[in-house]
Amino acid sequence: MNRMNRRWRSGFLCLWVALGWVTSALAPVLSEAAPSSSASRRIGRNTCFTRGSAGERGRQMGMRNGTRLVSMVWTRMGQSCDQVDRLAQIIAETPLARPTTGGEFAACFYQGYIDALWGQIDQVYNRCGNLCFNAGAEIGHISAQGYCAASLAIDGLLDPGFISQPPLPFCGENLVLGCKSEYIYVASYEFPGCRAYTQREYAATFDNFVRQDCFVPEDVPIRDSLDFLL
Repeated sequence: MNRMNRRWRSGFLCLWVALGWVTSALAPVLSEAAPSSSASRRIGRNTCFTRGSAGERGRQMGMRNGTRLVSMVWTRMGQSCDQVDRLAQIIAETPLARPTTGGEFAACFYQGYIDALWGQIDQVYNRCGNLCFNAGAEIGHISAQGYCAASLAIDGLLDPGFISQPPLPFCGENLVLGCKSEYIYVASYEFPGCRAYTQREYAATFDNFVRQDCFVPEDVPIRDSLDFLL
C-alpha cells in the first residue's frame, strides 16, 4: 500500500497545481456567463443536472467540447506519458472566448467544460501512472533476478559505485519507483538466498546496483494506449 501511495504523490501534486491554473483561468469566464439578475446567484451545480433544462444541455455540450479538446491535444502530442505534465499545462493555459450570452445554458456549459478538463486529465494521469509504474516493475523484477543469481554464484558482487538520478517528469519518476520497489521486493523476499546480499556488508553494494539498474533517461517512450471517446 505504501508503494502505491508514493507512486501517486508526484502525479496528484502536478495534477492539482495544473488544474488549479484551469480553475483560476476560468473564474472570470464563469462570472460573465451568468446573468446579472439576482436569480443568477442561485444557479448551482444542481441546475446543470435538471433533465430537459437549458442548463443540462449546456453542461452536456461543455462536457463534449472539453473532452474533445483534451483528446485532440493529447493525440497531437503523441500520447507520450512523459508529456502528461505538459498536457495539463497546455490545457490550463489555453485561453477561452467570453460568452456572448448569459443564463443557465452558458453557465452550465462552462461548468461542464471544467468538469471534462478535470476528468480527462485525471484519467490520463491514472493510466500513465499505471503504465509507467508497471513498466518499471518489470525492469526491476528481471534486474533483481540477475543481481541475485550473480551474487549467489560468486558469493557477492563488487560495489558498482553510486549514481544519482536527475529529476524526472511524471512517467520517469513512476517508472523508477516501480523498478526500485519491485527490485527490492524480489531480492529481499522472493529470490531464495538473496536477502543476505541486500544487507550488512552488502547493503551499499545492493543499493548502488538498484540505483544503476533502475536509472532511466528523461525521455521515457511509454504511450497512453487508450484513446478518448469523442
